[in-house]
Amino acid sequence: MEQEKDKTPEKKKENMQDKAEKWIEKAEEYIDDKAEKIHQSETYKKVDKSVENATKKLFRKAGRLWGKSEQYLKNRDKK
Repeated sequence: MEQEKDKTPEKKKENMQDKAEKWIEKAEEYIDDKAEKIHQSETYKKVDKSVENATKKLFRKAGRLWGKSEQYLKNRDKK
C-alpha cells in the first residue's frame, strides 16, 4: 500500500515535467516561426537596409574625424 502511494507523486512530477518540456518546445517553435516571418517581410528588409546605410555613414564620418584628429596631433607636436 505504501509503495503505491510513493509512486504516484513521482508519476505526477514526471508528467508535469514532460508537459513543461512540451510547452517549451511549442513556444520555441512559435517564436522561430514568427521570427522567420518577420525576417521575410518587406518592412524588415527596408529597415535592415536603412540601418546598414546609417551605419556605413556613421563609420565613414568617424573615420574622417579620426584622420583629422591624427593630423591635428601630428601638427601640434611639430609646433
